Amino acid sequence: MGKEYIALIDIIPEDTDTEFDELAETLKKTLPDSCTIEHYDIMPVAFGLKKIRARIRYPEEWGGTDKLEELLNQVEGIQGIEALGFSKA
Repeated sequence: MGKEYIALIDIIPEDTDTEFDELAETLKKTLPDSCTIEHYDIMPVAFGLKKIRARIRYPEEWGGTDKLEELLNQVEGIQGIEALGFSKA
């Protein structure tokens, strides 16, 4: 791989009964081979709702996180996605 960026992204599901390991696997399958979810944590949001905070490595030519967000938004059951930041790997 060439030069890469790393993004920190929050992924909020629609449902409080979400199976997060399944959701993480679905997210991994949605991303192309040029992307890697290096790590993720499950964090509380409010009223029983939780989110995934994922550290994702992606190609530098994508620039910001727009393309990542677009790909992740294709997953069914996602309420929202928020990029917290990105930097060169």
